[in-house]
Amino acid sequence: MMPRKRLFWQVFWAYLVIMVAVITGGGWYASREARQFYLDRESHELETVGWLCADRLAELVDAARWSDVQAVCETLGRKLGARITVILPSGVVVGESLQPPEQLDNHGDRPEVLEALRGGVGRSQRFSDTLGEERMYVAVPARHDDRIIAVVRASLSMQSLYETLQSVYLRVAMAGLVAIALVTASSVLVARKIVRPLEIIRDGAERFARGDLNHRLPIQGAEEVKKLAESMNHMALELHSRMETIVNREHEHEAVLSSMDEGVLAVDYAGRILSLNAAGAELLGVESDKVRGRVVHEVIRFYNLLQFVDRTLVSPACVEEDLELRQPENRWIHAHGTLLHDAAGNKIGALIVLHDVTRLRHLENVRRDFVANVSHELRTPITSIKGFVETLLAEELANKETSLRFLRIVLKQADRLDAIINDLLLLSRVERGTEEHSIELDVEPILPVLVSAVEMCECKARDKQICIEVECAENLLASINAPLLEQAVVNLLDNAIKYSSTGSRVRLAASAEDSEVVIQVQDEGCGIEAKHLPRLFERFYRVDKARSRELGGTGLGLAIVKHIVAAHRGHVGVQSAIGRGSVFFIRLPKPSLASAPITEFSAEVPPAR
Repeated sequence: MMPRKRLFWQVFWAYLVIMVAVITGGGWYASREARQFYLDRESHELETVGWLCADRLAELVDAARWSDVQAVCETLGRKLGARITVILPSGVVVGESLQPPEQLDNHGDRPEVLEALRGGVGRSQRFSDTLGEERMYVAVPARHDDRIIAVVRASLSMQSLYETLQSVYLRVAMAGLVAIALVTASSVLVARKIVRPLEIIRDGAERFARGDLNHRLPIQGAEEVKKLAESMNHMALELHSRMETIVNREHEHEAVLSSMDEGVLAVDYAGRILSLNAAGAELLGVESDKVRGRVVHEVIRFYNLLQFVDRTLVSPACVEEDLELRQPENRWIHAHGTLLHDAAGNKIGALIVLHDVTRLRHLENVRRDFVANVSHELRTPITSIKGFVETLLAEELANKETSLRFLRIVLKQADRLDAIINDLLLLSRVERGTEEHSIELDVEPILPVLVSAVEMCECKARDKQICIEVECAENLLASINAPLLEQAVVNLLDNAIKYSSTGSRVRLAASAEDSEVVIQVQDEGCGIEAKHLPRLFERFYRVDKARSRELGGTGLGLAIVKHIVAAHRGHVGVQSAIGRGSVFFIRLPKPSLASAPITEFSAEVPPAR
C-alpha cells in the first residue's frame, strides 16, 4: 500500500518544484544570455581592433615593408591588449604582435582567414597550439585599391572572459539560492494558507464522526472553502436531527424489548444476529451486547433451536414449536418464528419470539401428578373399604369376630380417607388465605407454640422412647398465626418421630438470627438422599412410598408446612444426609418486618397426620 501524502506537502512540493524550476530556468537563461553578451561584445571589440589595424597596415603591406608591419603589430598589440596577426592571401604570416612571424606556420587554412579572404569578417573560437590556450579570433580583410592584399586578425584569450563569466555565474547561482530560500518560505506560507482551512474542516469532520454534531465549522478562507464549511455545518445539523430521531426510536425499541418477558431474537438471511433482548440472552445463556453481528450457529448451543431458526428462514408462514433447552436446569420454551421485512417490504431475515413455559410445564406436571396422586391415595382406602364391606355382605355377619376385625379395618381406612380430605381442605384454605392476604398475624411469643406442638406429639414420642428437647427463649417474638404455626411444627415433629429410630432424640429449637426468627427440628433418623430434597415439599411426594404408607402418612404434611410458612412471609428448607439425620428449618421475619393483614383467618386444625 502506497504511503498517504498530506495535502500540505503536496501543495508545498508542487509550489516549490514549480518555483525552483522557474528560478533554475531563469538562472540558466540569464547565464546563457550573459555568456553570449560577453562573447558578442568581445567579438565586436576584436572586429573593431581588426579594422583599425587594417587601415594602419594596408599601405605597409602593399609596399612590402615587413619590418614596419611587425613593428606596428607589436605596438598596436600592446596598446589594444590583443594579439595582432597579419596574413598574406597565400597564408604566410608577415606580422605578429606576440611572436616572430617566421616562427609561425602557414595560416591559410584557418577558417577565419578564409572567410576574410572572401571579403567578409571571419570569426572563430578554438584552442591555440602556439599559445596553449583557448582564444577568440576575428579576421578582417585589408584592402588597397579595392584589392584584398592581406588579412588582419585580432585574437583574445578566453581565460579572462571565462573568469568574468564564472563570476557572473556565481552571482546568478547565489541569487538563485536566495530566491529558492525565499520561495521555500513562501511555499510553506502558501501551502499553510491553502491547507489550514481544510485541516479545520477535517478536524470538524472528525468531531462530527465522533458524534459531536453540535460543533460548527468557522466560515473562513476562499469562497469554495466557505461553501464547503457551510455545507458541512448544514449536514451536521441534519444528521443531529436525524440521529436524535433514530436514537429515540432505538431507545423506545430497546425499552420495549428489555421490558418484555419473552426473548426476542432477530437474524438476517446469512444467519447473523441482528438483535437479542435481555430476556432472550438470559434464556440462551449468552451476553446480548457481545453477540450482535455474529453468526447464530456460533452463539446458540441448542441444536433444536438452531433447526427452528433455519426452518423459519425458509418457511413462508409462521412457525411455532415447543422446545426443550437442556441446560444445568432444563427449560421449556415456546418458540414463534416469522419472517422479518424491512420498510420496503423486502424479506431480510427472521424474528424469533421465545416464551419460557418451564413454570407452566412444571405446574402442568404438578397438576397431573397431583390428580394422579390424589386419585391413587383416595382409591387405596376406598378400595379397601369397598372390599371389606363386600366381604361382610357376602358372609352376612356370620362370624362376629371376623366381622369386627373387618369393620375395624374399614374404620381405619375411613379415618385415613378423612385425614387426606381434611389435609386437602386445610391446604386449600391456607393457599386461598395466602393469595387473598387474609391470614391474620399477631406478634406473639414462640415458646408456647412449640410447647403445645410437643404436647400433641408427646404420646407418639413416648411409644418410641424418643426424647424431644426444646430450646427457645421466653421473650422470642414473631408475627405469627399461632394455630397454623403450631400445625406446621407438629407436622415436622411428627415426621421426625416417624423416621427416627427407637430411643433416639429430636431437638426443637428457635432463635433469632439477623432479621429472622429460625425454628429448627433436628432428628437422628436415616436421612434423605440429596436428589429428593428439591421435591420434598411437593404434594404427595414420598421418598419411600411403601414405608410412608406403612407409617400412616398422607403425603401432604410437608406441603402444608410449606404453605403455612409462606403465609407467614417466610420460607422452609431442609438439610440432610444419609445416615446423619435431617434438619428442617422454618425462617420467619422478625416482628418489625412483618405486616399484619386485616381479615382474620379461622380454620379447624386437625391432629397431626
